[in-house]
Amino acid sequence: MIKRVGVCFILSIGLLFCLSASAWTWTDSDGDGVPDAKDACPETKFGVIVRSNGCDAQVDTDRLCLPTLDEQLYPRTCTQATPLVLNFEFAQAEVMFTQWQVFTRIKRFLQVHDVKLCLLGHTDSVGAEAGNVALSHLRALNVKRILVDDLGFNPERFQVKGMADSHPVASNDFPEGRAMNRRVELFVEP
Repeated sequence: MIKRVGVCFILSIGLLFCLSASAWTWTDSDGDGVPDAKDACPETKFGVIVRSNGCDAQVDTDRLCLPTLDEQLYPRTCTQATPLVLNFEFAQAEVMFTQWQVFTRIKRFLQVHDVKLCLLGHTDSVGAEAGNVALSHLRALNVKRILVDDLGFNPERFQVKGMADSHPVASNDFPEGRAMNRRVELFVEP
């Protein structure tokens, strides 16, 4: 009798695990093999080979062209700037996980080019000027912190500035424009 109860118990536990297996599955919206919870590039096109972070393994980061503070491009052989912007949620200074694809590109650029970067933080026009100045500066500081603490670069390679809402790239009249204005831009120091 005890053996029969033990076998039934084991079978019940096995059936429980089989039925609850769907709870252990994970979602991969773009089908790249990386779960959404860990996917830094959640909209990868189908069939693209990706790294473990879900970003395109074939991104040509050696071809980055960044603007300089004196309105030139670096390297000087560039003819067009590469859009490289880190965006932020409303009233937040924390870097979103989805922005790590940008850090991957920045890291490769800095490994190839021995330059200093100016990190300019921006906000949308919502809120008081003093709060936006502080928030934009904190955004730039958080980007620097990741470049130094997580990616191992010398802190002397980065200067940070908070620009508040003084240089919008889009209209602050609409949510989409405000979202574009909440950013940190990178410029090569001449």
